[in-house]
Amino acid sequence: MYMHKQKISLAAVGAFIAVGTAIVPAQAALLDFSFTSISGVTGSFTLNTDIPPSPIPSFGTGPSNPGVIYPNAVSNLIFSSPQINVSGESADWGIVPSIVLGPPGSPVLSSILYPRGCSTTTGFVCTINVGVGYSGALSKLSDDPNSYRTGLGIELFDPTNNFQSLGREPFINYQVVKRQAVSEPNTYLGTLALGIGGVALLVKRKMKIKGYRDNAKDVLRNPISIKG
Repeated sequence: MYMHKQKISLAAVGAFIAVGTAIVPAQAALLDFSFTSISGVTGSFTLNTDIPPSPIPSFGTGPSNPGVIYPNAVSNLIFSSPQINVSGESADWGIVPSIVLGPPGSPVLSSILYPRGCSTTTGFVCTINVGVGYSGALSKLSDDPNSYRTGLGIELFDPTNNFQSLGREPFINYQVVKRQAVSEPNTYLGTLALGIGGVALLVKRKMKIKGYRDNAKDVLRNPISIKG
């Protein structure tokens, strides 16, 4: 009976380990971009492809041609130019599905929208666009770097002149790579392992005590007489 209970306890511990492993959160699907423009403007940023689209459209190219916006999907934005410098900032990611960069089936226009919240249904007040051709789905951003392989260039806007464009500038160097997941020590599972070790020692100790008691009962039932 005791051994039966012990097997049940160990099975329960095994089930607990399985549940504990299942609730460890997955890492976000991140893409790292870097670029250099023809005049030497440099920059880099990270795109979190797990960010869902907002139900509210972006300004796009105007009221009749809105875009899709992924709020705060861009992080670690670094942008260095004579007009503006940004370091470690966040931004939105926008797509204008109606602007197709070639024949049907070609990538569509997507870009950084900086600062956050600068492109809404009521207007456009962005200062930095970093244009990229995008060939993935709209409902869920692709985490495949090939979906962003067409680097277009940068466009700056003048906040002192009603956000008029200062002109577009193509890239001479552009790269996008998928960030590799880094395995980290799991404190939760480490603590669980220590707890299981403690349970095993306790079970072993109880078995040892039970053995002493069983031996003592046998001696009382069958006393041994010592003759002088």
